[in-house]
Amino acid sequence: MDCPTVSQVQNVRTVMMNQGGQHMVSYGSTSSGAVTPGAAGDEVRVDCCFMTGDGASVVTGSSLGPPQVWDMQTGELLRIMKGDTVGSTNLHLACNDRLLVGAVHADLIINEFSTRKGVTNKKLQIWDFVTGKPLEMGKEETCSALCVMSDPDKVVFARSEQFGNATNIIVWDLLGNQPIKEMRYDAPVGNNDYISYLALSQNDRYCVAGFTNTFDNYAEFVTFDVTLTSINITEPNLLRLDANPDCTVILPRDEAVTGLRNGDLVIWSLRTGQSSRQLLSGSGAHAHSREIKALAISEDSRYLVSASADGTLKVWDMTSERQIHTLSGHGDEVWCVAISPDNDIVVSGSRDGSIRLWRLKNGSEICTFTTGVDVFYVTMSHDKGTIVALGDKFGARKLIMLQVVRTKIRRQISS
Repeated sequence: MDCPTVSQVQNVRTVMMNQGGQHMVSYGSTSSGAVTPGAAGDEVRVDCCFMTGDGASVVTGSSLGPPQVWDMQTGELLRIMKGDTVGSTNLHLACNDRLLVGAVHADLIINEFSTRKGVTNKKLQIWDFVTGKPLEMGKEETCSALCVMSDPDKVVFARSEQFGNATNIIVWDLLGNQPIKEMRYDAPVGNNDYISYLALSQNDRYCVAGFTNTFDNYAEFVTFDVTLTSINITEPNLLRLDANPDCTVILPRDEAVTGLRNGDLVIWSLRTGQSSRQLLSGSGAHAHSREIKALAISEDSRYLVSASADGTLKVWDMTSERQIHTLSGHGDEVWCVAISPDNDIVVSGSRDGSIRLWRLKNGSEICTFTTGVDVFYVTMSHDKGTIVALGDKFGARKLIMLQVVRTKIRRQISS
């Protein structure tokens, strides 16, 4: 049985054991922060990360620094993206991993007023992933959220006019480094709020822009038809739900599912912007007894896993839209979840400080690792060889790297 071994910055050997006595021992290194140019060793906040497709390196972004690339095996810093960026978030690899795309802070003058109000204005930035050099962007392109299209040479990003007077969706050609289509919703969104969630339907026809309405904390979604030629969208599909907009995943047949604060799982149509049905637990009531914190959909869209503040995860067969397993074991709210590409393993992270691995098909727990921090993000490589997580404790962030090995150690019983 495969189990993960943890890599910690102190190179402390760590043991994770499952109930069958199989365990793994390994060490490596991670960072509790990131390194700023000219100040090696200084730690800054890590806000996002992802693994490269080959699982060889980890890319991190920080609201206080440029993107950084780390070696997955050794934990060493490989390179820092160049430029005068103050922060970097929403990072993606594109163009067959040749380019790194992300959002960086547009307000480069950090003064007392900017610090107090928070630097929220961001612009699109593209780097050569191998050299770390930024591409010349010409004019500044404001960007609050972005995603890569099925054509990896194109990205879609969202921006709002000053004071939230309009919302624009731009399709950007990375090879030509220029926009090729723009859609505009000529009205304020929410309480003049910024788009924070952006996703595409599986056929790239619909683009879903989500934001939190700061007036009542509801999630609001604006859906654009990317195939339309008109720049002005007079009547886009609008939907309001009592949820965090990030707690949404895209389904086949131009649908999406969102986890609500009351524990419901609501399926809604991208075509109409209307809720159509719910996923119900065996009791026939809410999907969970408390707020749903995270969702993960399998690569083939067959399985959905929901993570909740009630301390459980639930596995749903989306063919029948029925619950098939409840994963219990966390001692506090479950904040993040991921599914391995072959639908074998579910990885979860919790406010209880643990990362747990489960078998998707039977719901059994494989093993547990205690991090000492509240785990709010977790992901697994395509070959199931590595797991990367982010944790937070009292404002300090830690990047956690796990390596999966195939080792069995028999129990020795002494008389």
